[in-house]
Amino acid sequence: MKKTTIVLICAFMLTGTGLFAGSLDQISNQSAKWVMTLSRNASLGSADIVAHNPAGTAYLPEGWHMDVSGQTLFKYYKNDNTQVGGFSGPLAPLSPLLSRGPEALSQERPTPVLPNLYLAYNLGQTGPGKLATYLQAGIVAGGGDLKYKNGTAGTTFLLTAISAGLAQTGTLASITSQEFSASSIYYGIGVGASYAFLNDAVSVSLGGRAVMAKRNFDLTAAYSVPQLTLNGKYDYAAKGFTPIIGVNVKPNKDFTLAARFEFPTSLEFKYEQKELGGTLKDVATDVLMSAGIADGKKFHQDLPAIIGIGAGYDINDRWTIDLSGTFYLLSKADLGDVYVEGKEAGKINEYFNTGWEAGAGTTYKIREALKIGAGFLYTEGGAKETYFNDSRTALNASANPMLDSVTLGTGATYSMRNNLDLTLSFLWCHYLPENFSFGDANLIKVSGKYSKEVFILGYGVSYKF
Repeated sequence: MKKTTIVLICAFMLTGTGLFAGSLDQISNQSAKWVMTLSRNASLGSADIVAHNPAGTAYLPEGWHMDVSGQTLFKYYKNDNTQVGGFSGPLAPLSPLLSRGPEALSQERPTPVLPNLYLAYNLGQTGPGKLATYLQAGIVAGGGDLKYKNGTAGTTFLLTAISAGLAQTGTLASITSQEFSASSIYYGIGVGASYAFLNDAVSVSLGGRAVMAKRNFDLTAAYSVPQLTLNGKYDYAAKGFTPIIGVNVKPNKDFTLAARFEFPTSLEFKYEQKELGGTLKDVATDVLMSAGIADGKKFHQDLPAIIGIGAGYDINDRWTIDLSGTFYLLSKADLGDVYVEGKEAGKINEYFNTGWEAGAGTTYKIREALKIGAGFLYTEGGAKETYFNDSRTALNASANPMLDSVTLGTGATYSMRNNLDLTLSFLWCHYLPENFSFGDANLIKVSGKYSKEVFILGYGVSYKF
């Protein structure tokens, strides 16, 4: 059978995206307090700023500070109005058999818990300034799994391409069932230190984070001809290290400016074929190898550099306003290669511009022990139009499309008398739908619309020893 059409989709077969906010893999929702205000790049006063404003830890009160939080994500992803058709040439008479739609292909699997731990120790006056050390552990990218019980637009294209190829050999078969699942979890453990000087007007930080990435994908399918089946599962993992530097400037006690830079994280993954079977195993093996996917093969997909900036202002003793901007340098990162017919045919980063987020948040003490907050965030994912409309990116884009989004957050923190703070927060993220159309000009066309909604419940505990 002809493999060209199938190969086009497989080039991105095993790439992934972060399951909420942030960038291609990285996530910005790294604490319950962030869920409340959506803006913490210049925040002070809690240990969770290790993730957002590490240089600000030098301004924490002397002693130990801990922040532990979790998030539950409810994820609703759809490939709406998915239609397959456009057969031409000798396969035109097969259109009624092989085409399908319109239909919505969806997933609703939640992420039960996304944990994060932050610990900071401020030594107080040390020499001419103040010194602090810190530690973090948790999920820094990925964030869970997805399960499409009836497949995605991308898997539908792949499996229809296989059936069309079989038709060219005289076997007429349409897809009767398919299921696609994928997971992506990046664990991070980091340490660092910060130091404030010039009468606490400036602080700087230096730290690093070890990253351990684990990902997999699983696809099963069956056709109307009973003996035609396909099932495959791949795991792939990598380890890397992220240097992180930061700076915090306080022109006065009420105003804060902050920035951090996370260097690119080099990650070399290695495919581990856990399963590849069914009567179409040989076809799938050839297709995957042509796309550069094989058991034991190594490839790079780095985490891009991040620039985070922020400003915070205390209007009075009760009311604080925070502004944040975060930039993900996707186009500059080594995100791997695109393969066609077993040869490198381009770079994945060419499908992206720089992604960015702009957030504004506020907190207000309605009582001495009770603080409420709210925030707004706009995210520009950075994906170009070709990302949504190229068969080589179809599986990745259809499983977890990298859409622009608008997010609203709210929550409250209750301070108890024993230095214990309890935070409960909630956000709603609405992704802006994106139409898609991709395929082989001489054979198959797939079209429809990508849409997503995410709801997050955050819960956390902060404690000062």
